[in-house]
Amino acid sequence: MEISKIRKRDGRIVSFNKNKIKNAIHKAFLSVGKEDEEELNNIVEQIAVELEKKYDGNILNVEEIQDTVEEILIKNNLADVAKSYILYRQKRKEIREAKSVLGVEDDLKLPINSLKVLKARYLKKNEKGEIIETPKQLFKRVANAVAEADKKYGYNEEEIKKTARKFYNLMANLEFIPNSPTLFNAGANNDLSLSACFVLPVPDSIEGIFDAVKNMAIVQKSGGGTGFSFSRLRPKNDIVHSTMGQASGPISFMRVFNITTEVIKQGGKRRGANMGILRVDHPDILEFISCKENEKEITNFNLSVGVTDKFMECVEKGEDYELINPRTKEVAGKLNARKVFSLIATFAWKNGDPGLVFLDEINRHNPTPEREMEATNPCITGDTFISTERGFVKMKDLVEKYPDGGLKIATDNRVPIEIADKRGNIYLMQRKGAGISFNQISRAFCSGIKKVYKLITESGYELEATGDHKILTTEGWVETKNCLNKKILIQSGEGKFNNNPCLPFCVKNTNNNFPKIWSKELGQVLGRLIGNGWLRDKDNYCVEFTFLREDKEEKDYFKNILVQWCGFDIREVEEENGVCHLFHYSRKFVEFFKKLGVKSEEADKREIPNSIFIAPREAVIGFLQGLFSANGSIELYEPFKNHCIRLTSKSEKLLKGVQLLLLNLGIKSRICNGNEKSRKNLFRYNIKNEEIRKSSTDDILFELIIGEEDIPIFLEKVGFLCKRKEKIQKPNGVHYSDKFEERVAKVEFVGKKKVYDLTEPFSHSMICQGIITHNCGEQPLLPYESCNLGSINLSKMVKKIKERYEIDWKKLKETVEVAVHFLDNVIDINTFPIKEIDKATKANRKIGLGVMGFADLLILLRVPYNSEKAEEIASNIMKFITETGRNKSRELGREKGNFPNFKKSIWRNEKYMRNATVTTIAPTGTIGIIANCSAGVEPLFAISYMRNVANSLGENLVETNQLFEKILRERDLYNEEIIRKVAGKASIQNIKEIPEDIRRIFVSAHDISPEWHLRIQAAFQKYTDNAVSKTINLPNSATIQDVEKIYMLAWKMKCKGITIYRDGSREEQVINFYSDGKKEEKGSNDDTCPNCGAKMVREEGCKICRSCGYSVCG
Repeated sequence: MEISKIRKRDGRIVSFNKNKIKNAIHKAFLSVGKEDEEELNNIVEQIAVELEKKYDGNILNVEEIQDTVEEILIKNNLADVAKSYILYRQKRKEIREAKSVLGVEDDLKLPINSLKVLKARYLKKNEKGEIIETPKQLFKRVANAVAEADKKYGYNEEEIKKTARKFYNLMANLEFIPNSPTLFNAGANNDLSLSACFVLPVPDSIEGIFDAVKNMAIVQKSGGGTGFSFSRLRPKNDIVHSTMGQASGPISFMRVFNITTEVIKQGGKRRGANMGILRVDHPDILEFISCKENEKEITNFNLSVGVTDKFMECVEKGEDYELINPRTKEVAGKLNARKVFSLIATFAWKNGDPGLVFLDEINRHNPTPEREMEATNPCITGDTFISTERGFVKMKDLVEKYPDGGLKIATDNRVPIEIADKRGNIYLMQRKGAGISFNQISRAFCSGIKKVYKLITESGYELEATGDHKILTTEGWVETKNCLNKKILIQSGEGKFNNNPCLPFCVKNTNNNFPKIWSKELGQVLGRLIGNGWLRDKDNYCVEFTFLREDKEEKDYFKNILVQWCGFDIREVEEENGVCHLFHYSRKFVEFFKKLGVKSEEADKREIPNSIFIAPREAVIGFLQGLFSANGSIELYEPFKNHCIRLTSKSEKLLKGVQLLLLNLGIKSRICNGNEKSRKNLFRYNIKNEEIRKSSTDDILFELIIGEEDIPIFLEKVGFLCKRKEKIQKPNGVHYSDKFEERVAKVEFVGKKKVYDLTEPFSHSMICQGIITHNCGEQPLLPYESCNLGSINLSKMVKKIKERYEIDWKKLKETVEVAVHFLDNVIDINTFPIKEIDKATKANRKIGLGVMGFADLLILLRVPYNSEKAEEIASNIMKFITETGRNKSRELGREKGNFPNFKKSIWRNEKYMRNATVTTIAPTGTIGIIANCSAGVEPLFAISYMRNVANSLGENLVETNQLFEKILRERDLYNEEIIRKVAGKASIQNIKEIPEDIRRIFVSAHDISPEWHLRIQAAFQKYTDNAVSKTINLPNSATIQDVEKIYMLAWKMKCKGITIYRDGSREEQVINFYSDGKKEEKGSNDDTCPNCGAKMVREEGCKICRSCGYSVCG
């Protein structure tokens, strides 16, 4: 009789499906290396026949069916297959028993560890503490709640249900899991927050400090983690004006935060986690570094020192650095950077804290930088001209037009650059040859308001920058405020000019024939107008040009151009002394020049029109020809009896602009002030027939001088319109000088101004006002921001092609798009514990999509973690995720609107962007256990470890990595002896029974050198909007010098932060590997899981229990 129904173990009656038997036997075949379809089908048919014999009309149960399978396999001399099948049944039985003890209905067939974590922390309970939710109900609760956010944007019920199904499928398939607070609280009607991390400010006042303590308590109650910078607090023993007492300093207040966290259990789920940062230039930095020397102190904080590029450079050089009192902003002392760095490494070696946060690298990538705040970074002012591929662009205009890069800027070939080899070693390459290269910027941004200094060289080149902005000198990089009397380097070759011939405005068709594009003639007219002309824009609109008696040739030349443009309505008036004027009365002609940037100014206020700085080369050449033909000449310089070209003006600003244009043509010049007594003899010239002419010093007069060595290149590239001037006292036999250096004559404080910066990632330099400077920038994290986090399980993003796995890019794309939609919706349904957090979060709508299961993915791809291929995969995957995520954010921006701060962000030149950031690799903690995958981007911590379930099952169980076990079975290598050898080992590399190709891909954290840890972290960081959480696990034998090397390399590889943990470094060992059932040394309870008593592992900068899933982070 044919079987149609069977009884499951839970009593349910379901349809009989012969294919399920076939699939189970097929897996057993594969586990012993058999692949015989015909034999497989034969076995399945025999089983079906035998079952029909046993069927007497009563419904068979699953156990009877599985017993029959074993009988038939043994009967067919397939003992090895039968053994594999029996072992599989036994393992499933153990899992069922474990699940039964848990008391959780496994309606999604999840791994046992996932169920344990869900029961312990996520599934809803009634007032008696009884589980009243299944995993399926949990994921449906979350999916439905998050999908409801679309309702406010006009989505109909059917669309919302469809979206909810997508959200549910991602979670139920363990392909994407959101951060813990979202799982806790979404749809739970408890008014608790769904965000994982919050940045809370700590102001320098007793009221502000305890407001921060209160806010922390409110945030942690809802399940969020909190980050604090204590850098604004005045140092210990500093004065408190309200009481005339002494301040207790930031570390004493950190203890208040720590104690408060101790007594708060977040939303009934877990104890809070804090991140504390202190800047390395805070006067109390030494106390901060050592504050966890007693391991019972400040236990609820992970600590990091915020270090700057400047500090790290001082470490390299062994120099002292300044400590700054945050209250007064004044220098409060000095410390040797190398000694402080060594102290940081010593305490990290001892107990894992502090890590480092690289402030400059983090804050270079702030997507919403336009808040005016007291910035702390090296920057330049907005009016600074930057040499680019399109001519000179003012810094503030560059930030507005190219916030996300896309423009190439000039860099000098003499700038030394850092080169990293494939092993991560950093080398300094000095490029000695002069000349200019062009490299693309990645970002440009406003940094805030800061104290600004003006640097002026002996020749008049000048730059306004913050005191710590670095200038390239003959001695290397030197801060602006320390450049006095230093020789600095200026642009050493011809730059580029705009190749776009279009004028900056559209010239309408009129009766006149005004130019519609740039030309040399238009440049010449502009130069002559600025040099010896007038623009009258009030009652009598007029454009006027003036010529001396000897300038008749030039007058005729310009009159001919004007007639072509304006017709014959050009008036010519000659005075008795021979001075001639050309007039054209036309409002349209005046407006034409005003649109080009010409102003109706007196002679002492004239300047180069902005349009010339971004004009094509031929127009710039024409402008200089017109200007020098009006007010310049080649003459004999009397004091030194040599020749020079001079250009005279009452406007110093005008000459400064000319100096910049000349330098972009590779021509040096200097500017002199005729009113300075020490320079009164500089204005005596032999013009002709031994006639000595002196300039008057009873009025403002400035002069630009091109030295004899640069005259040939000036005449070659620019020259005069009137060849008569070139013939006067023309020098012979001079040679062009290529030494582009300038001595700094003055550095002066000029006040506070808005400042800007950019990132050029190749040489980290730029040319500002002709001066070679460094580029870098710190932008403080905005207070009260929160971030919604979630991670994609990369081990699920694969497809099998024949016998090998490949990355399934199509599936990954679809997963990223749904996950971004999910995380964006969380913002709309979120309940924020503090109104300031609500406002800040919704203003920028930052989300943090990350990854987990990277080590598992590499194993599936058969790629070792410590390999260049793994590094390439990391980079490619994160680039793909970030680009796909941004595209989805653009789509959501089009449908739902951009984030409110969009116009102040780096995305302002795009049409749409919903989220200021989309990617963050945060600690996955317990969600990684739920997803049954490796943690974040970490390698495997171990291949095998103990599960502490003795209290429930009578004994602890050895847990072996599922992929390791699967490969052993596929290769017919699986046996209890190998599993016993693997158990308790930090590494399997010395177990020779395991083939080399398997050992090669199953590397654990302790097999991997620090350099490879960093290379993988840096590969992910390159394409991650925010930070990458990762811990470098070191063997117990690692030295303090090893830690120093890691920290230094992390900075040079442009990581945003770094944490290390040396195995066994604390009194209470974080994880004790076991062997042969023997217990390791006992420790205190601090690193013992408060839920189950097991030891906790340190991964991703966070402690986590791999037995029950307890974590202080995720």
